[in-house]
Amino acid sequence: MAHNIRASKTPMVLLGELFLLLLLMVGEGSAASAPGQTRTHSGGGVTVKVTYLNPQAADGARFEVVLDTHSANLDAYDLKALSILRDEAGKGYEATQAEDKGSGHHRQITLVFPKLPSGIKRLDLLIRDIAGVKERVFRWEF
Repeated sequence: MAHNIRASKTPMVLLGELFLLLLLMVGEGSAASAPGQTRTHSGGGVTVKVTYLNPQAADGARFEVVLDTHSANLDAYDLKALSILRDEAGKGYEATQAEDKGSGHHRQITLVFPKLPSGIKRLDLLIRDIAGVKERVFRWEF
């Protein structure tokens, strides 16, 4: 009799495992799209993580910039002034807006650039003079 109970539980256990596996696969698939748009550069005791928020959008390009450190105050850095977006032809675009959150050792800034021409094959976001690093380059190719 115990053998029949074990046998009847096995399909339920398998079904539960299949359900968990499916949830993990769905979670990995949705999370995998964001890291493909994120670039990171560490130097001078500061880590800068940039995520291209809207590469498919028809409006202005938006980038989330996260500054993180354990040793310096990051409030002095004006990312709108220190950043430039450059296409593969070398044309530069200045940020039109910066939305700032956080202060001190952890800051999050959303940089907004003007609408870009269609057909761009590559974009570089250059951020200058953060924590003694002359230039940090974050690249996206399409």
